[in-house]
Amino acid sequence: MMNYLMAGILTIVVLTAGCSAPDEGRTSPVQPVQIDTNRTVMLCTVDSIGIELGDSNYVMGGVESVAFGPDGNIAVLDCGRSTVRLYSPEGEYLRSIGRRGNGPGELQNVTFMAVSEDGDIHLSGTGSEILGIHSYDYYSGEWLGSSRTFVPPSCLEGASGNSYLRKDINFEVNGDEITLPVSISKYETGIEEPLVTYREDIFPFDPTDDVGMLELDWYGYDIAVGDSGMVFIAPRSTEEALIIVYDSAGNEIRKLQLPYQPTERTEEEMEMERNILRAKAIASDENPEGLEPDPFKPMIRGIETDGDGNLWILQGGPSTPTFTVISSEGDFLFTASVTPEPPDGSTWRFHIDENGFLAYAEDPFHGFYKIYILQMREG
Repeated sequence: MMNYLMAGILTIVVLTAGCSAPDEGRTSPVQPVQIDTNRTVMLCTVDSIGIELGDSNYVMGGVESVAFGPDGNIAVLDCGRSTVRLYSPEGEYLRSIGRRGNGPGELQNVTFMAVSEDGDIHLSGTGSEILGIHSYDYYSGEWLGSSRTFVPPSCLEGASGNSYLRKDINFEVNGDEITLPVSISKYETGIEEPLVTYREDIFPFDPTDDVGMLELDWYGYDIAVGDSGMVFIAPRSTEEALIIVYDSAGNEIRKLQLPYQPTERTEEEMEMERNILRAKAIASDENPEGLEPDPFKPMIRGIETDGDGNLWILQGGPSTPTFTVISSEGDFLFTASVTPEPPDGSTWRFHIDENGFLAYAEDPFHGFYKIYILQMREG
């Protein structure tokens, strides 16, 4: 992100006479979530996709996102090969969408993916010789077009129809002060203006804080889409576990607060996080050297919604991937943990919907990427 921002700063300084902060909007009271530690279930790995050596259709260059397609097949964004690979639920390779190149519909460096309900695939990064969003038809693989953005959007999530959510980072210059307005909004294929904006924040621009800028770009928020167009947004924080709930029109309807406690990373986890930051920096064309992660873990590391509309909150503290599962209204249902404990579990990322459970490790212990297929079992 830093390179994109610095490249555009002179233009913005010249063109921007002054910008106002976004409207704070209506806020809602905080609703504490009560957790019963006796109600637990297990998530067990039943299959995996990916090998270290052999058939190139199963050797992953670098996984940055996984999702189920509208037909239940598995979509994997392999940013190392600039393509989306499709696999059957049993793990059989089916086909690929997009390829590396500089021509129309070709990709150079994409790092986020969303698959919409109707089957449009949205990718963020560089492709078709522009920086922005690149859309493809899930069924035919046809390139649907690309939309230019100032900085590649991040934190993409598929939504109803051909829509998707994304986080955008922009610049504001007011005198000597430079700030980064951040928005989370819903878009549709080929439409450059947002349909709904759910959240707007402003962050200071600090070119000396490489880690802070990198984490704001790649993370910053965790986002999930639920039933009836509900949207859940969890700002990344080492001090607070808070989820803001919005209705389909973008109105804030409740805040859910989880009783998580600050947790320090072990030295092994610090090294895992350094590896992740280096990989993210390289993927963003940034300098990967000297990046030192926060010694404390984020309290929330991911949120997902299942086929019943329940919210799965990935706790940041435990080394074993552990979820607090609640209803959309905030009622506690159960705790779910992956078993047996994976050695790289503190770096696992998930996709959960009505089709099931997928996961992969950002810093894989075995040195190569695998997609894990999981099932829920009673404890």
